[in-house]
Amino acid sequence: MKYLIVNADDFGLTKGVNKGVVECYKNGILRSTSIMCNMPYANEALQVKELCPDLGFGIHITLDAGKPLSSPEKVNTLVDERGYFKRGFPHSLDDADVDQIRIEIEEQIKKAFSLGVTITHMDSHHHAQSHSKVIDAFIEMAHKYNLPVRSTPLDKEKIIKAGLKTVDNFIYTFYDDGVKKENLLSILGSLEEGTTEIMSHPAYVDDELVNISSYHAKREVERKILTDKDVLQFIRDNNILLTNYSILK
Repeated sequence: MKYLIVNADDFGLTKGVNKGVVECYKNGILRSTSIMCNMPYANEALQVKELCPDLGFGIHITLDAGKPLSSPEKVNTLVDERGYFKRGFPHSLDDADVDQIRIEIEEQIKKAFSLGVTITHMDSHHHAQSHSKVIDAFIEMAHKYNLPVRSTPLDKEKIIKAGLKTVDNFIYTFYDDGVKKENLLSILGSLEEGTTEIMSHPAYVDDELVNISSYHAKREVERKILTDKDVLQFIRDNNILLTNYSILK
């Protein structure tokens, strides 16, 4: 059987992102999202869950955008002079203290569990989990909270060796120049047996999103493709089961 998790990263970043998640669930192929717990609209999770009952919510561990949930003095090697996370991943974490990374990851996990929704998995913004300073703490926290995780080509071997539950395949090419309907249909046509995640970033683009993310215009295109009638028909015709990370728990 082919199980497909289409996950929307960046839930909570803006209202337009959250609105895009709802749209792609109600009228498209999205069944999973992951929350940036340090962002202003993360608290909309329960409200969105009521609109989208089968939507899975993961934790999008964020270490290079916005402010940490920990007090700045506890994670001083992660932040700049204004108390924001240092930008420019991966180099922004090169001098980070591993214990401080662990502290912040756990704070974000605790925030996620306080939002009133069932947490299905854990992944990370800009694949921060693959950084040598992050991976061990990421694995430790996933074990502690019994969470399946997204694995990327950079960390899959270590994640599997650690005994964490993860998808069989992770597809990250529906992004930027790959945001085309024909590319998504090609990806869907090449799905292997087992569980596959396709990473996505759909949104309604507004000024707020434009001001905080360099990746914005393509999010609108993603939203339209993920709700395209041809894509929906392809899923139906090829017996692809849409699901979320709860299938791994």
